[in-house]
Amino acid sequence: MRVVAVVTLLFAISCTTSRPESSQTAADTTQQKAPAPTARIEFDKMEHDFGRIREGEKASYRFKVRNPGNVPLQITDVKPSCGCTVPSWTKEPIPPGGEGYVEVVFDSQGRVGEQMKTVTVMANTEPPSHILRFRGTVVSAKQ
Repeated sequence: MRVVAVVTLLFAISCTTSRPESSQTAADTTQQKAPAPTARIEFDKMEHDFGRIREGEKASYRFKVRNPGNVPLQITDVKPSCGCTVPSWTKEPIPPGGEGYVEVVFDSQGRVGEQMKTVTVMANTEPPSHILRFRGTVVSAKQ
C-alpha cells in the first residue's frame, strides 16, 4: 500500500509541474518572436530584348522596380552573369508603394551573334534573389 501511495504522489507532482503544449497561455505566445517582415519586389518585366545591336555599341535598359509591400525594399546587390554587363540600381531603400530601378549596360564589343545575359538582383525579400534577363543579336560592325 505504501508503494502505491508514493507512486500516486509522484504522479500527482509531475502532472502539476508539466503543462501540455496545447495549454500555453497568452504570455507564453507573446514571448515567441514573430518572423521579421520582408519586403516585396515587382519588376515592370523580367526580360528585355535589345534586338539588333552593332558590335561595339553599348546597349542599356532600365528595369523598373516597385515595392508593393509594407516595409522598405533594399536592393543589396546586382550581379551580372558576364563581365560585358555593368549594372546600377537604386541604392536607397524604396519605401512601400515606391519605385526604383535596376539598369544594365551591355558592351557588345567582341560579342557577335545571339546574346542572352542575366543579372541577379539581391534584396531583403523572400526569396532573396531575382533573375532579370536580356538578349540581343550583335551584328558585325563590318556589315
